[in-house]
Amino acid sequence: MSCATPPPSPTRRRRPERPGDDHPHHMMTLTTAQRDGWHWVTVDGELHQDSAAQLQRRLDELARHGHTSVVLDLRPTAKLDFDALVALVLARTRLKREGGELLLRCPSTDVSKLLELTGLTDLLDVLDDCQPA
Repeated sequence: MSCATPPPSPTRRRRPERPGDDHPHHMMTLTTAQRDGWHWVTVDGELHQDSAAQLQRRLDELARHGHTSVVLDLRPTAKLDFDALVALVLARTRLKREGGELLLRCPSTDVSKLLELTGLTDLLDVLDDCQPA
């Protein structure tokens, strides 16, 4: 006797998941706060093509308003892709050009490995302080 569950019937086919669908693992939330002269942006979720553009817009908006010292809190960031790396490098370049700084705070092990593999640990400043802010 088998305990396996039967496959879904053909009439109940599931649509493949795509970035932007309303699934929790595809969503990203940005939270901004100001502490000690720094603007903290917390990235909760995944940074991929669509959400990286959202992050880029937020960081550009901060820079336009003269807020060029930014801590990007990556503790709750599940993962990021190539588009997110590009957004981080562009943001760092803009902030540096305007006399500011971008610090990445407490990236996950997977994110840290990706930064290392791409050589971005030499370009992007990482804070390993993972204590609650």
